[in-house]
Amino acid sequence: MTSTDTPLAGIRVLDLTRILPGPFATMVLADLGAEVLKVEHPRGGDPERASAPRAESGEAYRFGMINRNKRSIAVDLKAEEGRDLIRRLAADYDVVLEGFRPGLVDDLGIGPSDLRAVNPGLVYVSISGYGQDGPYADLPGHDINYQALAGILRYFGGRDAPRIPWLPIADIGGGALLAVSGILAALVRRSVSGTGDYLDLSMAEGALYWQQTRAQWFLATGSDPVPDGLPVTGGIPGYGVYPTADGEWLSLGCLEPVFWERLCTVLELPEDVGRQHDPDAFAELDGRLRDIIAIRGVDEWFEIFRAGGVPAAPCHSIEAALDDSHFRARGLLGGPAAHDRIRSPFKFADTPELPTAPAPSLGAHTREVMSAAGFGEAEIQRLLESGVVR
Repeated sequence: MTSTDTPLAGIRVLDLTRILPGPFATMVLADLGAEVLKVEHPRGGDPERASAPRAESGEAYRFGMINRNKRSIAVDLKAEEGRDLIRRLAADYDVVLEGFRPGLVDDLGIGPSDLRAVNPGLVYVSISGYGQDGPYADLPGHDINYQALAGILRYFGGRDAPRIPWLPIADIGGGALLAVSGILAALVRRSVSGTGDYLDLSMAEGALYWQQTRAQWFLATGSDPVPDGLPVTGGIPGYGVYPTADGEWLSLGCLEPVFWERLCTVLELPEDVGRQHDPDAFAELDGRLRDIIAIRGVDEWFEIFRAGGVPAAPCHSIEAALDDSHFRARGLLGGPAAHDRIRSPFKFADTPELPTAPAPSLGAHTREVMSAAGFGEAEIQRLLESGVVR
């Protein structure tokens, strides 16, 4: 679903990706108004269509959420006629994304050089684990591996052992969101130069790019930033997570002196105002905070600290986050349908919000897209019957 008033109105995206990083990137583009055509295999489509859990309708929740506002065409890329369809479509599109193993699209004849020869203004993006070249290019991997290689994984948990974050940081942060940034940059450049570009994006490199704040510690000091030894990882009292009387947890973010002073004021600890960065006082101060915060429930503390201007927030479960009054007031939370549950966070003053549409059924727009691309009805029917398209 698109609108002529949206930021990316008129931008057409051909999405050859599946699973998470690529579809998340194209979800963002679709939320911003781009017309996204999802290309899937005729038999089964994106594997996420079969993932659990499922809604009562039978639709996989995650597929429904990250493939909203898109159209679907089912094409067998192993068939020459299927690849020819992609080449014909690329002539009228602005962006192509793919996430296959390095070199596969070139072998199929739908790689960046093939499609940019058809359309010089095309912005072509390859999202892969380690990039299209280099020693690890052919190495299979997943989010856990990219985080590990980039030096992220070992800093989750404590000093004893790394722990796997519940959020796919490399897939989404190092892959999907950086792909969106690169696409938008290339489109801006194209508006001046008239030519597109090719982006070779490695999720492992994207994850390392996220490591700027940790790299600076090592580069400046020569020492390893241990997981629980920095101010922003619980190395000072008042910046951490504290258990409350009701079995919940409260986060405190008193990093700057002004916030530590406010915290001491609210808790009536004037003698501790100047002691936050005294390493010899850490155990005493942290223990005192934990004893005090354990007296009340999380909601009560949140209201107290809100009134005192102290940076604090309850550690929500995802259930609580999806019912938070602030997110509701801001319009981020939609209806019960998967595709509309968490809405786009983009809020432009002069752009109306784009309503969300459900994820498409497999091949729902195949005939429509082929007809618009100049295929005759007899040819469309022949390809449908042969199984090249669905």
